[in-house]
Amino acid sequence: MATPIRIVANMSSTPTSPPKQDWARLVGESVKQHGVWHTYGRLLEARRVYPDDLSLRGYVEIVRNTIVRDFLGHPRGMQAVPKLSADFLSHFDRFNLNAQEGYLVSLIDGRLSIQKLIILSPFDPFTTIFILAKLQQEKAITVP
Repeated sequence: MATPIRIVANMSSTPTSPPKQDWARLVGESVKQHGVWHTYGRLLEARRVYPDDLSLRGYVEIVRNTIVRDFLGHPRGMQAVPKLSADFLSHFDRFNLNAQEGYLVSLIDGRLSIQKLIILSPFDPFTTIFILAKLQQEKAITVP
């Protein structure tokens, strides 16, 4: 008669969780070495790996706030008038815009200031400014 096979599972009372990351150090070093946009992209990737990490979510928002603050650091601030870039106008199909970005691009006519775009935009002011900053980063718009 064959001996039965025993399967022993580790039945710990506490579930194993992924190791905690030192986001403060990682984000700080990344911003210094690569800039805020690269860091933002990496944080979005990390959110897919650690979807329940609240401190990671906090650092994503801190970096987003930094991006918006830098964008509004333009000498004209909210009175600056974004314009569509020549590259965007000649090769708009190369830009992979989402619906929000496309809508804001449709509002940019070279006469409306950021302040007026915020009024016309259906998105909250922070989101509108963040999308404008992203469009500038991707060189779809310029803010002369």
